[in-house]
Amino acid sequence: MSKALETPVTERSRNLTPPCTPPPYHPKDPAIPEGCDRQETPSSTDSRDNPRADTKTAVTPTAEETLSWDMISPQSCTKRYQLSGSPSSGYEEFGQGAWSTVYRAIETSETSPSMPLTPPSSPVTTSTKPATNRVLAIKAPARKDAHDVLYHEARVLTYLHSSRRASAYVVAFHGYDATSKSLVMDANPLNLETHAKACLKNARANFSTRTMFDPVCGPQEWQSLATHLIDGLEFLHSNNCIHGDIKPSNILLCPKDNGSSSVAYTPLYCDFSSSRIYDNSTTSNLKETQQITALTSDYASPELLTSLQSTAAIATTAADIYALAVSLVVAAIGTSPYAGAGMEMLKLSMAREGRVLEFARQADQGTRIMKGRMVERCLKDALAKDVGKRCTAKEWRCSVQAVLSG
Repeated sequence: MSKALETPVTERSRNLTPPCTPPPYHPKDPAIPEGCDRQETPSSTDSRDNPRADTKTAVTPTAEETLSWDMISPQSCTKRYQLSGSPSSGYEEFGQGAWSTVYRAIETSETSPSMPLTPPSSPVTTSTKPATNRVLAIKAPARKDAHDVLYHEARVLTYLHSSRRASAYVVAFHGYDATSKSLVMDANPLNLETHAKACLKNARANFSTRTMFDPVCGPQEWQSLATHLIDGLEFLHSNNCIHGDIKPSNILLCPKDNGSSSVAYTPLYCDFSSSRIYDNSTTSNLKETQQITALTSDYASPELLTSLQSTAAIATTAADIYALAVSLVVAAIGTSPYAGAGMEMLKLSMAREGRVLEFARQADQGTRIMKGRMVERCLKDALAKDVGKRCTAKEWRCSVQAVLSG
């Protein structure tokens, strides 16, 4: 499969690609934070190092409402952790990206220091024993100009988790470590991209005419993924959050506790570094909320790719709908619909045409999204090239329910 371009957006470059490998997540730990409902200890970081750290006071929302975006400052992380590995052998990483590196860490006792992660400092090593077996994912900036990107993502996660519903759809967030300018989250290495590839490998090895029209991950699992992710997207959009970089690698698959379920995973959205929060009641922070820092061409909508040729790209709810629909195509066929493109420029040209299902049917697993069958009927409205004809998240949820119950 051809690899998407990976270049961060800076003032000098407008080529947009994924900012990092998403932080993994584990859903089974009972101590998952509940966003702003949690009492946090203020960071001890000198305000000269992080002048924005003490500018706002956290406020607990009522009922299921989220806080106003202008009221949000990043939730402070009070957890202590130790990186896996050592300075001599290197620290274990979950992944790297243009903006950040995601490290594996273990939660330690309350008295151990937090770990500075970014260059030029090396992570601090301590002799403390882990207080729990909890594995954490530490998303640290890989370069100085990534500090604002991760700070913005920390604000977005704090904002979303001010709603109790967020834990059902969004990666658990333990807070922002102002000392290392890092995000602290639970860890689970499985994402939809990795899972889809494994399912494709298994489908090719065990080909059967009986299942050749089903998604590679199986019809029940695909339906569960689709309905939960669409519900999650409706949650984001109803809270004025545009994700901005939805793709299979930014969807974590968390093992379900219920062993009797035929569906093994619950999907969660992660990597909100390209997200945009729009607040109709204010115009402050307009530049910050509209800035897009990353984009992956395979999952970008035609109008978003076209806008890059003439002006700065602005993420929209319609672009999110399109990106999730393409991601669900990947869940059905196991690979990018543009995998057959030999060159990056050809793939980009194909993506601009907005004919995802047509290109996907030309792949060796194209029977799984044949016209008139379940997957195609669930996705066709979300993949409309014309933005005016593309469904909203709420409309999409209703249409998918109608298809699956019919």
